[in-house]
Parts: sequence; structure tokens; C-alpha cells
Amino acid sequence: MNNLDWTSVSALVTVLVLFVGIFILRTRAKLGFTPTVLGAMAVGVAIGFIFSGHTDWIRPIGNIYVSILTAIVAPLIIVSIISSVTSLGSAKQLKGIGARSVFWLLVTTALSIILAFVLATVFNVGGNAHLVIDGVTAEAYENRVVSFSQVLVGFFPSNIVSDIAGNNIIPIILFSTLIAVSYVLVAQHRREKVIVFKHFIEALKEIVFKAVGFIIELTPYAVLALVAVSISGSVARSSTMISLGVLLLIAFVAFAIDVWLINSVLLTAFAKLNPIRFFRKIVPAQAVAFSTQSSVGTLPVTTNVLTRRIGVGLEVTNFTAPLGTTIGMPGCAGIWPMLNAMYGIHGLGIEYSASDYVMLGVICLFVSLGTAGVPGTATVTTASVLAAAGLPLEILVLVLPISAIADTGRTATNVTAAIVASAIVGRQEKDLDDDIFNGLKEFDEEAGAGGADGAGLSGSGADGADLYGGAAAVQIEEEGAVPVGSCSIK
Repeated sequence: MNNLDWTSVSALVTVLVLFVGIFILRTRAKLGFTPTVLGAMAVGVAIGFIFSGHTDWIRPIGNIYVSILTAIVAPLIIVSIISSVTSLGSAKQLKGIGARSVFWLLVTTALSIILAFVLATVFNVGGNAHLVIDGVTAEAYENRVVSFSQVLVGFFPSNIVSDIAGNNIIPIILFSTLIAVSYVLVAQHRREKVIVFKHFIEALKEIVFKAVGFIIELTPYAVLALVAVSISGSVARSSTMISLGVLLLIAFVAFAIDVWLINSVLLTAFAKLNPIRFFRKIVPAQAVAFSTQSSVGTLPVTTNVLTRRIGVGLEVTNFTAPLGTTIGMPGCAGIWPMLNAMYGIHGLGIEYSASDYVMLGVICLFVSLGTAGVPGTATVTTASVLAAAGLPLEILVLVLPISAIADTGRTATNVTAAIVASAIVGRQEKDLDDDIFNGLKEFDEEAGAGGADGAGLSGSGADGADLYGGAAAVQIEEEGAVPVGSCSIK
């Protein structure tokens, strides 16, 4: 007993007592998710300084959280992809609205990935952080970088069971897409024989999303433990803390460029809409997304903005906008994972070639196909990217404390991209009414928006329409749309 580190024991007891405090604040005081995470981060910093060098007994808490989070990634991606594609209902929709929606949602994500890479390279994100993870320096991770051909071959499934067991993300995505598309084609002619499969997937999705919700509820506890360990060890010296601040700043610069500059070009070139007028009209949806950190929770506002203010028809709106909460999402699946990966690569000094960076970008794009509309989306997608790229998951641990702050910008970026993609698809499907966009007609609840003839539309001043009522909002099925979290209920 003389060799027992009583300071480490005291640190563990203190943390457990604080966990009780977090539980009380969340359950009885009903403190919001983001304030709780930020408070846990602040307390973790204090614990790390007070018990500097004596946090070994706290370390397993954070490691357990990361392990559980990793375990849920594969089932989450599988049910998200299959559920999204099977919701199309017919091969015609899959080829038309479905194909265009997926294409433009992925285009917005691809552009965000390129943007994040450029900013991270120009500002050398993490370059001066001199990161050390659990006493293991960069040399231990250099062997994880594999060749272009190895990564390309690894994209395709060989044994789906082993792929799931090994969290091989890209093969899982491709296999899930294959099954989902096959269902749609079979259901077109023999729906009664396969409808039970869709019902099973929807039920499984509900269960998996609930499980993820439980895991993400552990985030404040994990943040407290992880930050305490980081501050206590060599990893959290002043250079690292400064680098995290720089990372957060660059992330918001990327969000701003993506939201207003890149989307302006897309709107002008492909939707033939005035971007200034467009962004003025979608402010309500952006504000709700920024404040609630919930893309799914923002859906009623998003769909009303699209139909009443932009003039996109209900058929496109009610498919593309909800799809944007499970596919694409440039904030959570593009900018944030790429910046995190670059932060780790630079901070650990991992040697990366041009082809390695190309593969990293491709991995981010593939993983965006499996983005799920649940709390903790950015954390899950970042973990998926790091795992698929062979980068240490400890990078995710380091940036977790600032993730809650970045979540406001991430969510606004996601929602804006979904609205822009919907507008482009509406234009291409000839399901966008310019008279509504220009404020010359109002949305008709019975006839619906869309169509060049403007059938069922009359009056003026569409900008004054009630954003929270109407058919568009009613037709949205909000699964778990309680704004409680980080990238949060996406």
C-alpha cells in the first residue's frame, strides 16, 4: 500500500464526484448539452493542472468512450445508408430526384474538403503543436500510411463480416449502397415480397440511433476525463492549446467561405438564382441551425424556407432536404474531419505524399455517404475518417473539447448546403417557381410550390409566410429531432 499513488486516487475520486454533478445538472437542472460539454472542458482543465502527472487512473475513462464510439460506427453507417436510399421508393425517383440530390450533396461536400485542405495547408494547422500521444511519437504512426494501390483495393469489400469487425469504412459503405439500390430495384416490381426488409431497417435504425444517443450522452463525462489527462500530460503544453485555438478559428473561416462564397457560385451557375436574395431568405433556417445545433430539428424551418421563400416544389423539398441530413453535410463530414486529420498529420509529423492526401480527401467524401442524423455526427464521421485513413483516433480525443464550440458553425454549414442542393435540384427538375423566389406569389398549401406555370400560387410577399406551419412542416418525419447535441441531432 505504500507504493499506492494517493494523488492519483484523489484525482479519480474527484472526477467521479464531478461526474455525479454532471448527471444532476443534466437530469434535474436540465442543463443543455453544449453548455454541459463546455463546462466539463473547463473543469477538466482545472483537474489537469491540479493533479498534473497523476491522471493515470483517469485515462481509462476516456479510452473506454473512444472504444464504444468506434464500435457503433459500422452499424450506424449501414442503417443510415440503406434507410436513405430505400426511402426513394422507386427506380424512377432513384434515377431522377435521387441521383441529382445525392450528386449535388456530394459536390458541396467535395468542395468543402478541398477548402479545408487548402486552409490547413496554408496555415499549417497543428504544425507547431508538437503533439505526443500517450508518450508515443510520430514514428509509431508512419507505418500506418499505405500506398495508393493498397487503399484503392481496400475500398471494395471482400468479406463484409470481417470488414465490419475491422471497421473498414469504405467497403461497408459500398456494400450498404449495393444492398439499398438492389432493394429499390426489386421493390419496383415485387414490393410485397421485400417490404419487410425496409420495415426491419427502419426499426433497426430507430434502435441504433437510440444506442448512439446513449453513447453521445456520455460525451461531457468523456470530455472532462480526456481534457484532464491531456492537460496533465505533455500533450497539452501551451503550444498545443494555442494550436487548438487556431484550429477552431480556421474552422469558422472555412465555414464562412463555404456558406457564402462557394454556395454563391453554385447558386449563380446552376440554380440561376441571385445569391444575395437567396441568403437573405434562408436566414431563419441558418439561425435555427446555429442556435439548436440540429439539422433534423431544423427541417421544418428548412422545408418551409424552400417552399415558401425559395419556391422549390414539395416533391424535391421533401426528399432532398431530409436526405441532406444523412448524406453530404460539408460541415460535419467535410471541413471538420479534414481539418482534424490535417491537424494530426502536421502535429505528429507524419509523412504524407500527394497521393496520400488525395486518398484522405476521397475517404472523407465516401464517409460522408454514411453520415447519420443523430447526435455526435461530427465525432462519428471524424472517427470514421481517421480509422479509414489509418490515422490515430487519439487525434479525435485532442480536438474533442473544441468540437462543441465548432458545432454551431458546422450545423449552419450543413443546413445551408442542403438548401442550396435542393434549389439546384429543383431548378434541374423544373420544380422551382421564380415568382415565389422574387416575392411575386405565395405558396399555396393545397397546390404546392414549383412548376413554371405557378399553378395554385397567388398574392405577393412570400417572405412574410409563417415559417413554422403548413404542409411542408407536417410532411417531415422528425426522427429523434430533439435539439440536444453536437452536430448534434443531425
